[in-house]
Amino acid sequence: MSPRRFKILLLLAAVLAAIAMGKYFVAGSPRDAAPGTLESGTLLSPARPLPAFALVDQNGAAAGPESFKGHWTLVYFGFTHCPEACPATLALLAQLKRELAGTLPPAQLPSVLLVSVDPERDSPAVLKSYLASFDPEFRGFTGTPEALRDFAAGLGMLFWKVPNNRDYLMEHGTAILLVDQDGQLAALFSAPHVLDALVRDYRRSVGASESTLVNSQVIS
Repeated sequence: MSPRRFKILLLLAAVLAAIAMGKYFVAGSPRDAAPGTLESGTLLSPARPLPAFALVDQNGAAAGPESFKGHWTLVYFGFTHCPEACPATLALLAQLKRELAGTLPPAQLPSVLLVSVDPERDSPAVLKSYLASFDPEFRGFTGTPEALRDFAAGLGMLFWKVPNNRDYLMEHGTAILLVDQDGQLAALFSAPHVLDALVRDYRRSVGASESTLVNSQVIS
């Protein structure tokens, strides 16, 4: 693939992802409040329900909406053969967990979840081994291509296969999603991801910030 064509595909990916996420944000009822702006993303007020889904986790167990209940979860869509963005983001999320540990109540600490966009190569066993290199507590979801695409599309996330010599890569959105303890989408953190900003925005999103959000941060 030529560099020019690759750049065009990247631009198209960004445009389509923005359109898809925008549709998701406005998909609620007319009474839904408009999303607000965080330092590195968007805080949703009120939070949005997740789409129904049926996947499997890194242990091969069934995973559905109930998998998000009772804890906060940072969700990233990626794949184990990703050359740069995925390992860099997962390493950042591992560091984020360490930064938050000891500064928040246990109930407010995040779980981290990688949703595979490459089910052909990312079996539960592959996901489990890959994620353990970042943090043994990281979780992973995989499943059929159809189930993964439906789940991603329901959250405004897009991904597709791009031929690369005799192999292939996956193009995908790089946003980090935050799901609250009730299993609803509470915030979106946009790339490029910076640790200090993520720490502040995560604390703000779970209500742990010592300061009160101003009107420009949450539009109600």
